[in-house]
Amino acid sequence: MGLFRGGMTFSRFHVRGDLPAKFHDRYLEAIRLRAFRPLDPTEEVDERGGWCAPGDGFDLDPAYEAIFVGGYLNLGMRVDTWRIPRSLFKAAMRDAERSALSRSGEEKLSRTKKKELETFLKARLRKKVIPAMRVFDLTWNLDTGIVRFFSHAPKMQDHMVELFLKTFDLDLALDGMFLAASFDEALADEVAEALPLLEPLSLAVAG
Repeated sequence: MGLFRGGMTFSRFHVRGDLPAKFHDRYLEAIRLRAFRPLDPTEEVDERGGWCAPGDGFDLDPAYEAIFVGGYLNLGMRVDTWRIPRSLFKAAMRDAERSALSRSGEEKLSRTKKKELETFLKARLRKKVIPAMRVFDLTWNLDTGIVRFFSHAPKMQDHMVELFLKTFDLDLALDGMFLAASFDEALADEVAEALPLLEPLSLAVAG
C-alpha cells in the first residue's frame, strides 16, 4: 500500500530519540542488514518481514537515492506469508495419517508423531504454493521526526514498529492528541499541563 500509488491512507507515528551523527551511511547499512529475506519452504517460519525499496517489493537492495530524498527517508516493508489452503492441508493430512498407520500397524498416531507429520506436510506443500506478498510504504520526515506508515492494520503497525526499532535503534509512538501536543514546543505550558485533565463531552441532547 502506497506512498507512490494506491490509496493515500496512513498511520502517523512520532520518533522518540535523536538522529546519530553521519546517520545516512549508518542507516543505509542497517536497512540492508534488515532487508527482506524470502521464505524458505524448509524453514518452520510461517511469516517474515523486512525492508524493500519504496513501491517495489521485489527490489530488496534499494539504492541510496531511492531511500533518501530531500529531508525524507522512504522505505517499503514487505511481508510474505505462507497460506496453504486449509482444505488441501486437511486432505493431505488424512492421506498421510492413513499411510503412517498402515506402515506402523498402530490404531492411532501419538501426538508427537502427528506433530512431526504436520511439519513434514507443511514443508512439502509449501513447495507447491507461492507465499502471499504484501508491501506497505513508509516515509520518515527526518526534520520533524514524523513517520507516515501506509497501513491501519494493527498487526502490520506492530510489525513495522518492531522492525524500525531493530533497524534504527529508535522507538515509535502512534500519533494522538496528547502525544502530538507533547511534541508541540509552541504550546503554552499551562495548556500542556491541562490536557491530561480533559474529559470527553457529550453534545447529545437529552430526550
